[in-house]
Amino acid sequence: MPSSILQKFRNIGRLTHIVNILARYGFKREIQRTELRDLIQSQTNDSSLHEQHMNTPHSIAKRLAMAFEELGPTFVKLAQILAAREDLLPKNYVEEFKRLHDRVKPLPKEVVEKCLIDEFSEDILAEIEDFDYVPIGSASIGQVHRALLKDGRHVVFKIQRPDINIIISNDLAILMTIASILETAMPELRLLRPTVIIEELRRSLLNELDYLREASNTERMRAFFKDHKNIEIPQIFYKYCTSKILCMSEIKGTKLTGKLEIKNTKSLARLGVEAFLDMTFKFGVFHGDLHPGNFILMDNGKLAIIDFGLTVRLKRDIRNTMAFMFYSLSKQDIETCARLFIDLTENDDLTSNDQLESEITEILDNIITLPAQEMHLGKVLMRIAKVSARKGAPLERELILFFRALIALENFGRSMDAKFQILEFSTEYAEKNALFHFDKKWFERNISLAMHDSGAFIKDLPITLRILAKKLQTGSLAFQFKSEDIIFLTREIDRASNRLSLAILIGSIVLGSSIATYGKQGRLYDSLATFGLIGFGIALVLGLWLILGIIRSGRFK
Repeated sequence: MPSSILQKFRNIGRLTHIVNILARYGFKREIQRTELRDLIQSQTNDSSLHEQHMNTPHSIAKRLAMAFEELGPTFVKLAQILAAREDLLPKNYVEEFKRLHDRVKPLPKEVVEKCLIDEFSEDILAEIEDFDYVPIGSASIGQVHRALLKDGRHVVFKIQRPDINIIISNDLAILMTIASILETAMPELRLLRPTVIIEELRRSLLNELDYLREASNTERMRAFFKDHKNIEIPQIFYKYCTSKILCMSEIKGTKLTGKLEIKNTKSLARLGVEAFLDMTFKFGVFHGDLHPGNFILMDNGKLAIIDFGLTVRLKRDIRNTMAFMFYSLSKQDIETCARLFIDLTENDDLTSNDQLESEITEILDNIITLPAQEMHLGKVLMRIAKVSARKGAPLERELILFFRALIALENFGRSMDAKFQILEFSTEYAEKNALFHFDKKWFERNISLAMHDSGAFIKDLPITLRILAKKLQTGSLAFQFKSEDIIFLTREIDRASNRLSLAILIGSIVLGSSIATYGKQGRLYDSLATFGLIGFGIALVLGLWLILGIIRSGRFK
């Protein structure tokens, strides 16, 4: 096995385990194309049963999802992140990764007790009147328990699994190196940008491991909706929170999953989607995983939103562009919609932008005349994102998560109300909240920013002009242009002038040698003839060198 691999990992056993599980799930050929091939072990009796299972006609996507599930929490989270990249991955991979869930056994009572003792002082522990050691939910990173405090408050504790941070850190280091190897060995994977995805996974997991960050996200959302009559966000009790334990008020009610026997489902759909749009366009931070399981219909009729482990911030200019894009689409102005979408991409190539705009316009042209029930806004935007990625104009992760949330919300809305249209609703929302009207608040906000930038410019302008005038007077003003074309041209001119100088030198040597060897006799002339012959030899060597250099440059025409 290459020594470079050994040097990068302390836990080489874990890397070997990962490689061999992937090999057993049918990816041996791909691994053999990389420097990880020497880690593949010979098949054992234990794996023969696994190979028989692999003989069943599973798709590549299914086998990869099964391998990720067996490899544990880091790989499950990787699959969940990949499931959000519908702009890059084929649909069958996305669907398989979406079905992947954490399947772990709950922590034993004694382990939970030890976690509480390690994180809390005796005084804090004494304030917990009753603790239910049977979890109401269990996942790979943590599990949730009901509890009763001595002051009578009903709360839930989210307990992180012991040493899960060490396991995840090791796996992330391994994944990053594997991603680098794959990018080098398999050029076809570069479009997926494996190292970028692993870095995204690293940020996501490190945030998820810090429960204080989730507490902060939850409290921020609670502050946003504190005056809302119909939305409830759990309250965080920081006194009982650490980086590994989260404590919040218990939300009692019915999760909006499956078939529900409740009234006013239409109003619930509108309320949930409106809450998401409020998060995005009013506050600039939205729930990154707002599926039906995170909506709870409380006994008092309020709609509660839970689980703020993943929140995503959208910059103001992106939010404004999105609002105008929705509006233009609702008015069937597809050219404006296409141009606004391109503004959201990470591409400044005007030529490719023209081509991309043409393709986006064609997609919108084909769907804009569809019946309202056939229009799926989130799926349309994700389809356009795929086209953009293939054209080298990918979107930021935040926008992909926003489109993914739109798809989930659209499905949620239609499960509550078969006639629900998120484009129509979002347009009504934008008009009601003046998202694309230049009202007083819009001017105040944007003009204040412009005045701040202008003030800074005006403040620095006098000294900048004084420095410029001084350099003009002394003749020391110089302009520096940085251009690849200019640098290339300069280099070529230098090379050509050097070759011309060498050719002139060779010609001079040949001419001098010819004069020296011209048929005269005498000791002096014999010595000059000898020098002339040496000159011919030097000229021959230099001439061959010059010709060889021209040929190797590809310009010998």
